This record gives sequence, C-alpha cells and structure tokens, in this order.
Amino acid sequence: IELMYKLAKKDLSAAPAEQARRVARFFMSGSFFDCLSLTPPQAEKNTPSKSKKKGRKSDPTKASEQSDIPRELSSGLRIKELLSASDQKVIPQPIRSLMSARFFSLMSDFISTINTQHRGRKTNQFYKGDKSQAVYHALSEVCGICSLLESSGAKAFHSMCHENNDDEEENPMGASERFLRQVQNFADETLVRECNGSNHTDKSQSSLATGCASLMMSLSLQLYTCVKSEHSDKEEEDNTEEDYEAIHEYISDLAEIVTEFKDVISDSSKIELNDDNENPMASMATLVVSILTSPIGGEDAGSKNPVRASASKLTREVIKMAWSGAISVITDLSESDDAAAKLFDEDVMNTVVESVCGSPSEVGPDSNEEEDGESDEESAVFVEASKIDMNLDDSKENDSTSAQRDEDIDAEDDVELDSSQLENMLLEDSDVEMGESGQLEHHEGADAALAQLIKLKQDAKKAAQSQREQVELRNRLRCAMLLDSLFSVSVFKSNVLPVEAVLGSLVPILRARKVIIKSIQTTPDSSLAKKSLSDKNALLDRLSSIVKERISKYRCKHELLSSDTSLKASVEIFEEISHSLNVADCSCSSIALITALRCVSDVEDSDQVKEIYSNAVKDWSMKKATKIHTCVFDDLVQRMPSLAAVVLIEPLCTAAKESVASFIKSESIRVLSIIYKHGTGKPQHDAEHNAEHSLSQKAIS
Repeated sequence: IELMYKLAKKDLSAAPAEQARRVARFFMSGSFFDCLSLTPPQAEKNTPSKSKKKGRKSDPTKASEQSDIPRELSSGLRIKELLSASDQKVIPQPIRSLMSARFFSLMSDFISTINTQHRGRKTNQFYKGDKSQAVYHALSEVCGICSLLESSGAKAFHSMCHENNDDEEENPMGASERFLRQVQNFADETLVRECNGSNHTDKSQSSLATGCASLMMSLSLQLYTCVKSEHSDKEEEDNTEEDYEAIHEYISDLAEIVTEFKDVISDSSKIELNDDNENPMASMATLVVSILTSPIGGEDAGSKNPVRASASKLTREVIKMAWSGAISVITDLSESDDAAAKLFDEDVMNTVVESVCGSPSEVGPDSNEEEDGESDEESAVFVEASKIDMNLDDSKENDSTSAQRDEDIDAEDDVELDSSQLENMLLEDSDVEMGESGQLEHHEGADAALAQLIKLKQDAKKAAQSQREQVELRNRLRCAMLLDSLFSVSVFKSNVLPVEAVLGSLVPILRARKVIIKSIQTTPDSSLAKKSLSDKNALLDRLSSIVKERISKYRCKHELLSSDTSLKASVEIFEEISHSLNVADCSCSSIALITALRCVSDVEDSDQVKEIYSNAVKDWSMKKATKIHTCVFDDLVQRMPSLAAVVLIEPLCTAAKESVASFIKSESIRVLSIIYKHGTGKPQHDAEHNAEHSLSQKAIS
C-alpha cells in the first residue's frame, strides 16, 4: 500500500496522472466496498463462444481482452480475484483503514495540484475549464465509480452498519443522494450556459454550482468511512453515528442553500431580506464554519484517526471553492443591482469574524486577565490543600463537599482512576490504628496519597484543557481562509462589501491579536504548554497578514464614504494603539487606523482626526511608560503623506521643543524631515499645496 501510494504521489506531478488515478480507484474499491459479489455488466453476453475449427481451444487471455469490462471496475475485480485466491472473504479492517486514509490523501493532493493553466489542455481534454470545474469533474468521476460498483453488485461497508428504511424520504442515504443529484444537475446546467455565454453571471453561477456540488461529493465520500468495526468501543461507535448523521445534515443544508441562491439569482426582489426571505450568504457562512470546526472538516480533540484527518483535508480544499463561488455570485449581482451588497449583512460578518477571532467575551480587553486570575486562584487552592493539617473528626462537612466537587471534576474531564491503586496508596501506612471511638485515625500516608490524587487530577485537567485549546486554535486557523477570500482584491474592487463590514472587522481582529500575544507571553515553560505555542504564533501571523496585506488594500468609493462610521472605528482603533503590547502590535493597529481614515470624507479638514494624532504625539512624547511607538507616525507619512503634513507638523514641532528626552526630540526631527521630503514634490491639489506651505512655515520657524 505504501509503495503504491508513493508511486501515485510521484505521478501527480504531471498530467494526466493515470497511474495515480488507478491507485486511487484501487484504494477506494478495497476500503469502501465488499467486492466478492462484484460482477461486470453484461459479462454473460461477452462469454467466448466455442471455436468453429476443431482442435483449436479458445485463449482465455484473448477472451478477457475481448470482453468490454469498464476500467472503473478493474480495481474491484482485481481485489475480488486476490481475495478468492487467498480464501479470504474481506480485507481486514486495519488494512482498509490504511487504504482509506491513503485514498483521501491522494484526492486532496490531486485537487490541490489541479491547475488547468499548467497541466496542458491538449493532452488532457477532460480537465478543460477553471480549477473549480476540474475539481468538479474529478470528484464526479470518483462518485460515478462508487455508483457503478454498487450497481454491479459490490456492497458498501457503511450500508451494512446503518439501518436504512424502504421509504426514500425517511432514508438519510437516499435523501442525500437525491440532494446530490439535484445540485449536480444545476451545476451541469450552469456549465452549459457558460459555454453558450448567454449571461455575464454564468461564470460565477457555474463556480458556485460546481463548488457546492464538489463539497457535497466530498461529504458523501466521507459517509463510506462511517463504519463500525468489531474492535471499536462504545465511544467510537457513538462518534461514528454522530458523524454519519452530521454529514447527512450538512448535505441537506447545502442543497437548501443552493436553492436559496437560485431564487436570488432568478428573482432580484428576494434580495430584500425579511422574515420570508432567508439570506443565503448567512446560511453559507454558518454551514462552512460549522464544517470547519467539526471533526468532518476540522479536528476532534483526542482523535487519532488517520482516515478522518485525510478526509477532512479533502473537505477543506473544496470548501474554499464553494465559499469563493458564493462570493463571486454576489459580486456579479451587485453590478446590476446595488441591493446585492445587503447579503453581506451583520450576521455574515459576525459569523466569519468570530470563527477566527473568537467570541466577543473571549476577545474583550479584560478577558485574559480574568482567565489568568481564575487559574492562579485554582492553583493556590490545590497548594493550600496539600499543606494544611486535616482533621477528619472536625471537617466531615467539608470532606463531603470536597468529595462531591471531586466527583464533578471526574465527570467533567473523564479522568479514570484505579480505585484499587488509590486504596493501596491510602492504606499503605502500616502504623494505622483504630481509635477508641472506632474511627480511623489520621496519618501522614493519607495526606501523601491525597496530595498525589489532587496532583493527578490537576495534571489530567491541564492536559485536557491544553488539548482543547490546541484544537480550537487549529480550527480558527482553518477558518481564516474565509476572511482571506472575503477580503480579496477582486471583492474590494467591486465595492460589494459595505464600509461597516470592513471597518467593523478591524477591532475584533486587533483585540484577538492582543489576547494571543498575552497568551504567548504568559506561556509556562513546560512541554504541555509549548504544544500549542506554534499554533498561537501561526494564528498571530495570520491575523497580522489579514490586516496588513488584505484589509489595508481596501479603498472606498467617494460616494460611499461614511465619516461617522469611519471616525467611530478610528477612535476605537486608537484605543487599541494606546494599549499596544509591543512594536509589532502597535504597527498592525496603526495600519488599521490608516485604513479607517481612508474612508473619512475630507479627512484633511477633520478636527477629530487632528485630535487623534495630536493626542498620539502628546502621549508618545510626554509619558514615560507610553505604549505608542514611532511606527504610528512613520506609517502615516509613508501611506498618507498629505494627511501627515496636515496633522503631524504642529504636534511634532511641539514635541521636539518641549520633550525632556533627547531621543524623542531626535525622532520628532527625523519624522519632520521625512514629511518635508514627501511634501517637496509638485502639489497635485489644494490640500497638498496648503500642507507644503504650512510645512515650510514651520520649518522656517
């Protein structure tokens, strides 16, 4: 299996990757289906007839070559031949799990490497079109092979583990297959319309349809992994059943979302959201976030299932296309109807931003301090409990309360303790004697055993919390791709995103960065805590990239400028600057502030903007423990030199004159010289001319 997997991985580098596709079919047939009853279609009609000439026997090799056996069934028939030759009825479960994991890994790698511009259309006509269409065709081929195998007699292992009813409406599998056929038909229709070129929105509609159909097919492939084995325990069986039901629910919800998008495309009046009309974009955001944060598309705490990990990677690859297709449809609709921008409402932005930044309670300014306080208090309780002298006679009530609390902790964290070992620990002291009242007297052995018990439960709780934190961080990292697609250059150029949606995302991102920075700074020096340190740094870099490389490129149209919204966001961002944790945090907040100021109409004449930077210079130059760094002024000079010449000259001159620190004086003069350098060019409008004249007067003085 590993040799075949390496061969397929090597073959993926060039089209048409026939060897990789053969290996993938072999893995899929062996891991998902019982091929003993597999029979090729029309096998009886192709049976070789007797030779007309006497003495000549028919060649079985030629007879097999003459039979028209589909290549899609060749892998299943080969597996049937191998099982029959070795007198086995089925491939063992561990081998099937390995084949299933390698199949999903190959498919995810195959999808990630598909690029029609570099894979050669002449040698591989099947993958004509863009990436979403190529992925749609590839997954359609795989799902078609599964259907052909079942129709040819192969039995899916998952169908043997889950009860199905005869009624199609009550049968989850039948309903999911019906939903998949509906979306596939819609995808085929949009592809035909795109070829005809009848409408400018056909391209985006085909991207949405093929993306959603690919997501449904990837989810349906995961159904084949929901198999209960003989060696699985009760918890594993329950998790398998939950995943099985969740996948069916996701497929049903996705089919409903596609129907809502079709209604909006065909009737623009349904864009006006009310109680009767659902927002398909909000439904799509909720669904993809739910998938990415679940074991189906994300990660499950404590799970070491390689099949689930590989399958979730495939699902994440196609989620990008479905999400991008939904955004492209709304972008194209906004060209003919400005009301399409309403689909990016507060629900959509809150869902996506919270999936990356956390809930508002988690990213609040005091959330991290409260969490640290609770942790310290809890640790102090355990320390005191190990030091105090316990009197069993005088503290029965406290002991009963403590025992109840310990039982609650055990139930919450699933900490399994061996009662026989604990009993030996408590009774290992040979000097224990019974008192006159018949009660067990207190001894040091009980204290030591109780201290070990407390430490054991405390370590188990910390390990569980660390594992949950690591899974949460990785899920947030996966959801960050939703913000990347939403804040892309193409979306910004279309101006489909409202100003409130863009600027309203800045403060939660900045606060989430602060929480992560504090968590990194307070990470204890232990191997358990360092496991999630790399994930924290990765999420921190991702949030910084979203602000600096994505949102910073936003430019609002002049007619859409909103001073009230922009100034409100600017004030909130300046508060984040005033509480910066380091230079990098201050620089990221500074770029966010400049992005908000670009959306202020007549920003050079705004007194509130002048007040913001005047207070910033005053705080930076006068306070000894200031959190504001020089990068705030450097960023403004570099990105908005005309505004810098208006709002920074006077406060910087004051700082250079009145500041006590020589470093502040030299930095003030340095920034002023940079402003003067930017302001000596040919003025393009009156604001720059006035700024240059003001700068010259200040320089002379």
